[in-house]
Amino acid sequence: MTQGVPERGNPTDNPQGAGIPRSVEALALLALKQTLADGYAVYEIEAGTGDRRLKLAAGLSVQEHHAIERTELRHPLGSGSRSGEVVFLCGTGGGDRANLERIARAIDQVWRLSLLAESYAREAACIGALEAELADSKIAERARGLLEYPEIGDDGIDTIVRHAESILRPTSIESTLAQFHQELERQIAERELASRAKAVLRDRYGFSEEQAHAHLRMVSAAPPGSGFGTLLWP
Repeated sequence: MTQGVPERGNPTDNPQGAGIPRSVEALALLALKQTLADGYAVYEIEAGTGDRRLKLAAGLSVQEHHAIERTELRHPLGSGSRSGEVVFLCGTGGGDRANLERIARAIDQVWRLSLLAESYAREAACIGALEAELADSKIAERARGLLEYPEIGDDGIDTIVRHAESILRPTSIESTLAQFHQELERQIAERELASRAKAVLRDRYGFSEEQAHAHLRMVSAAPPGSGFGTLLWP
C-alpha cells in the first residue's frame, strides 16, 4: 500500500517516529520534493540484535519500490547504542543521487543529536563523581590530620567544620552548567517566538519562506533599541 506524504513533517504527530529528531522527517520530505524521489524510509536498528524497526516513511514503500525494480540509496545513521538507516527510493532514471547523498549526510548528523543527552549524562555523572571524590578526600585528609594531633583541643571541631563548609560550596562547574542551561532555554524560547513570527509574516503579509527568514535575521541583527516591533511588522 502506498504511503502518502504527510502534510506536516513532524514525528511527534506519529507515535511510530517517537524519539526521532523532528528535523529528520522535515529533511527527508524536502529531499522527496526537491529530487522527485519515489519515497523514503527511516529505520532504527536495535543494538545487539540488529533488528530493524521502521520509524518514518513517506511515498512508495520499500516493498513497492522493489516490485518495480527502481534503484535506492542507503545511508547509515548514528552509531553505537543508537544507529539506524535512511533509505531513499530513487525515481525514474535513478533520481538526483548527489543531492540525496547530501541530505542523507545531513540526516545522519541530525540523528546523532539524539545521542547528545546520553553523552552529556555520562559526562555529567563522571564529573559529579570526580568532584564528590575530590571533596571527600580533602575533608577526610584534613580530619585525619586533626586526629593525629589531639592537643588541638576544642578548636578541632571548629576547624574541620569551617574546612568542610569551604570545600562544599557550589563549584564553578555547577554555576557554569546552570548558566548554560538557562541560556539554552532562552534560545529555545526565542526560536519558538521566531517560528510564530515567521508564520505571521507568511500568512498575513504574503512573505515567502526565504523573505520571512531574511527579515527575521535582520531583526535579530538589529542593535538594541532599534524597535523590534517596527521591524517585525512592516
